[in-house]
Amino acid sequence: MEEIIDLVIAIDAGGTEIKAGLVQGAEIIDFARRPTEREMGPDHARDRILAVARDLHELHPEARALGLVVPGVVDSLNGIAVYSENLLWRDIPFKQLLSEMTGLPIAFGHDVRAGGLAESVYGSGVGYLNSLFLTIGTGISGAMILNGEMYQDVYSGELGHFDVSSGVLCACGATGCLETVSTGPSIARTFRERSGKEAKNSAEVLSMAKSGDHVAEVVWNEAMLALAKALMAYINVLAPEIIILGGGLSQAGDDMVIPIEKYLDSKITFQRRPIIAIAELGDRAGMIGAGVLAMQTKQ
Repeated sequence: MEEIIDLVIAIDAGGTEIKAGLVQGAEIIDFARRPTEREMGPDHARDRILAVARDLHELHPEARALGLVVPGVVDSLNGIAVYSENLLWRDIPFKQLLSEMTGLPIAFGHDVRAGGLAESVYGSGVGYLNSLFLTIGTGISGAMILNGEMYQDVYSGELGHFDVSSGVLCACGATGCLETVSTGPSIARTFRERSGKEAKNSAEVLSMAKSGDHVAEVVWNEAMLALAKALMAYINVLAPEIIILGGGLSQAGDDMVIPIEKYLDSKITFQRRPIIAIAELGDRAGMIGAGVLAMQTKQ
């Protein structure tokens, strides 16, 4: 792949926050992080994203293109956010809205596949033909690279809806999904329900678990076990060489990797044991991937 040298605006809009900036290849030159404020409704979340794009365009008129990636079902060809269970929007024509607002070439895509693309070009996935990039934050979704190519079906990679029999209703309408156990919000919610104590996020739950809080320890271990079981199912079907963990929860580092590795080592017999790695680009992989898409739309 040719070296990317142009400056582009890159925006990764997730269920909890918007990460955006001016990027040049994998280099982040300017960066902003804002809450999506999804609790105020889908129209408000849409307008927050558009406001970030407008502000960055005004700050950086030298940008040659703009890339936006979002979660859910994405029509990247027509630039439409078809559906998101966490943001509750339907059929938002982001590409048209951004083009009219900025006049720039617009790239639009799926946040997790963009993160997988970035990791394969610049990060932990370099050199592997078969990999899984799994982002774990407000939701859980995977980008699958098979024989060196990103698998692009819009309904693929939804490991977050693997049934782990939690008995908890998921935002998608089903019961028992992995997302009800192993996301940041679900870990915090489960801890609050079981302990009666306050925890704003999963990082606080992990901190309490490491300080000896038994309930926090059980909740964290259950979340990691459920995640490991879903990954074992993926390994049996698609045999990745490496599994790259990204998203906000991946900031737990070894506290996430080690329990997963222990479970896999207890279950793998003849299967190929993949490397378990934390995303090299961190929780900015999706944003960097949005920048890669923006450059591709110019070419």
